[in-house]
Amino acid sequence: MKIAGNFKTFEKRNHPRTPYAGPIFFATKDRLYEGELKNFSRFGLGIRASEPLPIDEIITVALPFSDSRQGKYMGQIVWSGNGQFGVELFKKRAAPQLRVIK
Repeated sequence: MKIAGNFKTFEKRNHPRTPYAGPIFFATKDRLYEGELKNFSRFGLGIRASEPLPIDEIITVALPFSDSRQGKYMGQIVWSGNGQFGVELFKKRAAPQLRVIK
């Protein structure tokens, strides 16, 4: 619990956010977007984008700092406002991309 002024606030996150400033790509089922990753935690992202996305939208995110070869994760928009939104990442990874084998 943190105390801000005369108000007690409760941190809902189990994992602290790490500041980050860099481009990020994400997609809905209909479209690809580009934004700026503002911060991240184990299961969450803060993203700034020119086009707001609605709460509950499911997105696939390509994380620029991922140590995984695939680097793509799925998540859901949990808040949105002022050109930014928060994403809660699903615990399971996104389905792998299909590759054409010749």
